[in-house]
Amino acid sequence: MRTLQSSLIILSLALTASAQGNPDKNAQNNNRGAQGGASSAQRDTGNAQALPDQPFYRAEKKKSAGDKDKPARPLSSLAQSFEKQGVRIDFKIISTPDAEGRDSGLVAGGDAVATFRVTDARTGQPIRGLRPNAWINAGTGEQAPNEAECKDTIRGFAGGLLSVRPTIDLNNYMMLTLNHDNTITFINPLISFSITKLESVVVLPGTGADWVLSKGKDFLYVTMPDQSAVAVVNTVTRKLVDTIKLGEKTRPVRVAVQPDGRFVWVGIDNSSQVAVIDPATNKLAATINAGQGLHNIAFTADSRFAYVTNSAADTVSVVDAKTLAKVADIAVGKTPVPIAYSAASRLIYVAAINGASVSVIDPSKQQVVKSIPVRRGVVALRFEPEGRYAFAVNQVESKISVIDAATGTTVGETKVVGSPDQVAFTNAYAYVRGTASEKFSLIELAEVKKGNLSPVDIQAGQLPASSSPDDINVSDMIQPTPEGNSVMIANAADKMIYYYVEGMMAPMGTFDNYRRRARALLLVDRSLAEVEPGVYSTPVRLTKAGRFDVPVLIDQPRLVNCFQLFVADSPNGEKEKPKVSIAVEALFKDQKFKSGQPATLRFKITDPVTKQPLTGLEDVHVLVFQPPGIWQMRQWAKEIGGGIYEVTQVFPGVGAYRVMTEVKSRDVRFADLHFTPVAVSDDPAAPTAKDPGVKGGTQK
Repeated sequence: MRTLQSSLIILSLALTASAQGNPDKNAQNNNRGAQGGASSAQRDTGNAQALPDQPFYRAEKKKSAGDKDKPARPLSSLAQSFEKQGVRIDFKIISTPDAEGRDSGLVAGGDAVATFRVTDARTGQPIRGLRPNAWINAGTGEQAPNEAECKDTIRGFAGGLLSVRPTIDLNNYMMLTLNHDNTITFINPLISFSITKLESVVVLPGTGADWVLSKGKDFLYVTMPDQSAVAVVNTVTRKLVDTIKLGEKTRPVRVAVQPDGRFVWVGIDNSSQVAVIDPATNKLAATINAGQGLHNIAFTADSRFAYVTNSAADTVSVVDAKTLAKVADIAVGKTPVPIAYSAASRLIYVAAINGASVSVIDPSKQQVVKSIPVRRGVVALRFEPEGRYAFAVNQVESKISVIDAATGTTVGETKVVGSPDQVAFTNAYAYVRGTASEKFSLIELAEVKKGNLSPVDIQAGQLPASSSPDDINVSDMIQPTPEGNSVMIANAADKMIYYYVEGMMAPMGTFDNYRRRARALLLVDRSLAEVEPGVYSTPVRLTKAGRFDVPVLIDQPRLVNCFQLFVADSPNGEKEKPKVSIAVEALFKDQKFKSGQPATLRFKITDPVTKQPLTGLEDVHVLVFQPPGIWQMRQWAKEIGGGIYEVTQVFPGVGAYRVMTEVKSRDVRFADLHFTPVAVSDDPAAPTAKDPGVKGGTQK
């Protein structure tokens, strides 16, 4: 499968050829009944109807004298349609209520869901299997662009030029890292040319161990063993919305969501319990007694049963996912932890870390129907995307064994990178991470089907995971990208994420994790997804107010159209500058320094809400400069305790200087905080020149 970028480039070239073949830019004018297509617009305004000869966002009822000073309530939804070549596209965008249930409408800073329904214009049947591309961009006029103008716009977006980026890209995905400092970072991997790729930072109440997305991808459930709780993060608003307590001194670790999304299951390690959370309410639905030990969880495809491994009891507990009652305990090998379901055989496979076999459980009988011999030391078990071949990861012998679910036999084994602990898949390859190596092993799935296991080891960083042992976790550190032919690989020791494209012998690029050590990696696909037959949808954050064009491109059949959207001003004031996540107090304020001699500059950094000191920050960046840019110096501050950080600075000469700080890990830049003026002289005891016009001092 080609990448999104290459796909857009190919489509861009096709659009260029199409435009050259039809030079008349007015061949089809959206919203004006032009040649080749028809468009209609509607407003969700109760009894109000769109005026026939005006753009839909201009349609409004005449205000009475008593209403003239009342601002119009923002619309909660907008809808338009387009038809050409026998295909109909219905575009709709609907505002999303906030965490308190308030719906402010389509306003700047608000959340919404954008949907494109594609159907056969004659029969109304949905057109499935498409991958539409769409953008939201500031409009240039009251009328929507015609077809030729729309193609020009899309061609610019597909080219990836900095000067023609859309306001909102509906084709991207977000990269999340679960970090050592109790944070989750949201990084946009598609903005390679931007000043920063870091979009948000969520601070957790404790250290995260494992995480899972809800079925709709709008909520993230993060286990925190040190807090005996599960954190709930809204991936759209990127905020911590809830913390679910699971009982005093419990250790929730592994977490999974059943296929239909009805419940989130949490294994409570070193106990006999499994917790079940209802994502509709974010409340604890049940606590089920399984067996003692560490717990991993798998489900049948129909979500009828959950299977829970019990490492100390050497059993697997079967739980009815409807009644939330345990129905059986099945004896398996010694120390069972890895477990997986095969979509091909419809059976459950359980590996025993200290055993020499993989037990196969038949859900129709709730008993072991086969044991497949493997070597002792299997710590991970996962099926490739088709569900036929299971990869058993042996950490003791640094080997991979491949099991064929169709025959119930091992088809081969091979040596891989040192001390492997995880395996991930794209459609074409298996990726094996080794904790004792800075490389990963790449195995082609097409060759596996032939019985050939020939791994290739590829560099993925400078340091192995074992060089940062505290950061070795149960969650995945390799994630396939939505394009299907590449992966992201997190390296905690390097504090980096590496981007690898299949066919290369080294990563194609790197992403800075902002001086954090990632313990888990997750990709949240925000591109348009087919949520039901012929319906392609994605959540979106409306960043600005104004009039927008919504270009959409469908490859097969090739259709282009620009819809329109109007976003109202935020009721809270769109232009209000968002509050920064830290407060910085310059402890050297009003001190006098002598030129040419080392001076200690200390800062106290606190949380502006709790007023508590922020400790453990590793990216406090200090900029000292002499206006208007005569001289400057940047350096990293070190923590001396209690949220106090310092640098040693030598001022090169007499004069007025300014000191600024930034902490990217808290999404704070130099421009977000006020500077602190510093006066430097040959005699610090004497009066000194002041920075003209400066009244500020404390950074907030």
